[in-house]
Amino acid sequence: MNSPAARTVDPVAALELAPDGAHLVAAPGCGAPTTLLHTLNTQAAGHNWTLSSGLLLGDYPFLDAVRAGHLSYRTWHVMAPVAGLVADGTAAFVPVRASRIAAQLQAWGVDVAMVRVTPPDRHGYHSLGPSAGYSLDALRLARVRIGEVDPELPWTFGNTTVHESVFDAFVDTADATPQYGSAKPSPVSNRIAEHIVDLLPRNPTLQIGIGSIPEAVVNALADADLGKIRFTGMATDEMVELFERGVIPADGDQPAILSPELMGTRRLMRFADRNPALAVHPSSTAHNADVLARTPRLVSINTAIEVDVNAQVNSEVLRGRQISGVGGSLDFVDAASRSAGGLRVIALPSATPDGSHPRIVDSVAAVTIPRSMVDVVVTEYGVARLDGRSVAERQQALIAIAHPAHRQALASAAEVMA
Repeated sequence: MNSPAARTVDPVAALELAPDGAHLVAAPGCGAPTTLLHTLNTQAAGHNWTLSSGLLLGDYPFLDAVRAGHLSYRTWHVMAPVAGLVADGTAAFVPVRASRIAAQLQAWGVDVAMVRVTPPDRHGYHSLGPSAGYSLDALRLARVRIGEVDPELPWTFGNTTVHESVFDAFVDTADATPQYGSAKPSPVSNRIAEHIVDLLPRNPTLQIGIGSIPEAVVNALADADLGKIRFTGMATDEMVELFERGVIPADGDQPAILSPELMGTRRLMRFADRNPALAVHPSSTAHNADVLARTPRLVSINTAIEVDVNAQVNSEVLRGRQISGVGGSLDFVDAASRSAGGLRVIALPSATPDGSHPRIVDSVAAVTIPRSMVDVVVTEYGVARLDGRSVAERQQALIAIAHPAHRQALASAAEVMA
């Protein structure tokens, strides 16, 4: 139902619009409707509600209701606060790539969409600000739409505006905009970043994830002589400095940064506010391999939990426990596969910090990216170039960049596989 004059109500009254047995979908990341999620914790009992979301930041304020059995929760991106509940079956993990989330929501059906929005402009339009990945699709599919209004949210260009008439209710947020703090660089991540920068073509378009290695790559680009650099995928704080230093172009007929989700602090949000150089788009554009593949020299740079000697990539499961999700990595790898001059890079440390557990292994716990879709694997010990190489040659290249303490065991495992 649409209301031409949605009222601003308290969060409890807003959730009273959700019928018993409803499927509620919450926007993720820095666009999460945190006040409504807090309210779910106290209002879910007796309603048989199911909540679905992607990556959330902070403490997941509704988990008491999940633990008590008052609220069902499923996610396609596991973060630390919910990992234990996924492991014991209290919460559910759904392995789905980012480009398929809209189709999955349509298959499930959406009763209530909850999103974070800016205040309206003089024409009655709100912006979804930092988060458009699946939020627009959730609003399109939902029968009830609730907007949590945040005056600090940036107004972003791209495809993020929604007219107030779409909404059935608004609530004023009681919380600051969620923030993502960048991971601290380390000597290992900086060394890996140096190797990656040496691989890049001039004037590339780069896709990076979040974490110490991708963020170290962005930092390293400040002093690299690669011409003009554009980004697609996740946008982070580190990109602001590149823009200010002229490494990212400030003009042109296309945005310098095209992103489904902004993941950063107030620095990134201030940069994004009404800045045409940065465009936020839903996954129908931002994770669409057909669209992205038209970009020449598209380089996907993704991290992993482990890579096996056959180059299978696991980005989700650690010692039998789901700690992440499929995300958009496979979508971007697919796009880079079809881009003229594209490159597909997987980067990870060779071992855990104390060296006791290898990150290049004989067999991975789960396959997020298949071996046929990896061009290069990078550790602090160097670069393994895999494209066009035989299985035996790939194994040798990967063993050569593994942690020295584990190379012999990997070589022995590779011999058994031969």
